[in-house]
Amino acid sequence: MYNNIWVLYSFGDLVLKIYFADLQEAARLARERRVVFSVYGLGYVGAAVAAVLISRGFRVIGYDENRERLKEIERGSIRHIDSMVRDLIAKGYREGLLELSYDGVEASRRSDVKMINVPLSWGSRGPVFAAVDKAVETIAMGLSAGDIVVLETTVPPGTTATRVRRILEDLSGMVCGKDFGLSYSPQRVGIEKVFEDLSSRYPKIIGGVDQKSPKILEILFKEIYGGVIVMTSSTAAEFEKIAEGVYRDANIAIANELARAARKLGVDIWEVIRVSKTNPYINIHNPGSGVGGVSLPYQPYLLAWSVGEDWIWNSAMIRARRVNEDQPGYVVRILVEELESLGIDVREARIAILGLAYKGDVDDDRNSPAYGVVEHLARRGVRDIVIHDPYVKSWSGRQDLAVRLTNNLEEALRGADGVIVVTDHSAYKGLGVDIIARLSGKDRIVIVDSKKILSIDPRSRDLQGSGIRCVYATPGSPSILL
Repeated sequence: MYNNIWVLYSFGDLVLKIYFADLQEAARLARERRVVFSVYGLGYVGAAVAAVLISRGFRVIGYDENRERLKEIERGSIRHIDSMVRDLIAKGYREGLLELSYDGVEASRRSDVKMINVPLSWGSRGPVFAAVDKAVETIAMGLSAGDIVVLETTVPPGTTATRVRRILEDLSGMVCGKDFGLSYSPQRVGIEKVFEDLSSRYPKIIGGVDQKSPKILEILFKEIYGGVIVMTSSTAAEFEKIAEGVYRDANIAIANELARAARKLGVDIWEVIRVSKTNPYINIHNPGSGVGGVSLPYQPYLLAWSVGEDWIWNSAMIRARRVNEDQPGYVVRILVEELESLGIDVREARIAILGLAYKGDVDDDRNSPAYGVVEHLARRGVRDIVIHDPYVKSWSGRQDLAVRLTNNLEEALRGADGVIVVTDHSAYKGLGVDIIARLSGKDRIVIVDSKKILSIDPRSRDLQGSGIRCVYATPGSPSILL
């Protein structure tokens, strides 16, 4: 049928292209590791995908538009929060299982299975497909008959079967389901333990555009991941990933609304949550200052965009999303009210924010609530903002704002009139409110602990005796004057 259904590998013999193999032959190729993967996008998840493949003995070609990221790997200095990923990427590159490519088309030509892990975001007019489109176009220009393409990026349901398929077919001149395979397999990971999540914690989901590629991938992935689930279509698999995110986002919104009600009624929501968990059917999330991450904040919008009908834009999931989007503003409103109660003008105040990462003990600040907090402070005329984070090294927000980022906690707190704890880093857990107040050097200070992770020592009650007036507040409990 084709002249290139066989490929010559460095193993020294001809190997049938994976998509044209029958299931028995595909299983043999997988067992003998005679399948070459390429990974497009070597960020948090893409690097982890490559690391898992390397750990199972597969050859991987890594490609990233960010050349500095490739150079870091070459230097052995990959930045990743997961030590397993760092170690395996370094080991794979050193021992030859990982090859880095500065030419995405060539990486496509020299691999059998192409894994796409590039970002997608939400813009003012809908999903921003630029990175996904570019990766797919690059792959298409090097696509060979018998290859399989796997999209893993979180996308609107229907993307793989329509947009991705169209680009691949138009640029390659080949037909999906006849000449090459195409499937969707969602990223199901947390950043801090991404290797464990990928390799064993969650089953690997596959949904095919064609009928054969998920069958081949199921055989391959059983050699790689802890479990495999094949869904009926790529759109079903895309929808499943979105459904997980929408469900989590809505539950966080409920927790945030319960917290607001509790504060209004003089109740501690954390006490309520703790007691509610004695009911095995109840699992209320903890409130906070908002929701961050690379894709979770966009997922309700991606689904609504795909559905494309008016009703969904007023659905519970969209209203929940807007509750979470307002949460940074709510936390700032608490701060401003309490500053005013102490006679402090927020426009003249120095505000310290503890945590720029979107979750604890990671260096990922994408869509972090801290950025929303800063925006709301700026709108209220705050001109002196300092952020502390032990992991994040640079500020990615508006450059016109007077924001300083430091990894020195004492420096961040010095002179602060108000403090907002955004991220539940271990470095903040159990930190004494009285210590923060004393480090500020001010006689009046407001501390808003959005995660309720600080410690209030009984001796903190003596702060007033020392001449320091400190208001401790959370989004879900009455404020306390110490």
